[in-house]
Amino acid sequence: MGKVQEHKRAAKAKRQVDSSNNSADRRDDAFEIEGVVEECLPNTMFRVKVTSSAVPQLVDQTLLGTLAGKMRLFRIRVLPGDSVKGYVSKYDLKKCKITYRSVQKASQ
Repeated sequence: MGKVQEHKRAAKAKRQVDSSNNSADRRDDAFEIEGVVEECLPNTMFRVKVTSSAVPQLVDQTLLGTLAGKMRLFRIRVLPGDSVKGYVSKYDLKKCKITYRSVQKASQ
């Protein structure tokens, strides 16, 4: 193996640092929420009533929610009454991104 390839491999190894300390899943500027969709609006927007959140001020609030990118990509349908999970940015507490949908089965 030549000098150029060894140099490039060494530089690549330096760039590849262990990112297990920096958890990409943990966001400091967003709060996780769970809620129920109350109303469907145009352009894949929804009114979401928050049922549980890490921030107590958000519980029982009605937020304007939009679908996250993967939910748009795979065309996941959200209907009124669906239980959803998402996140709210700390910069705008009136809007949320919906990242997960689960259907609550009504007991008969």
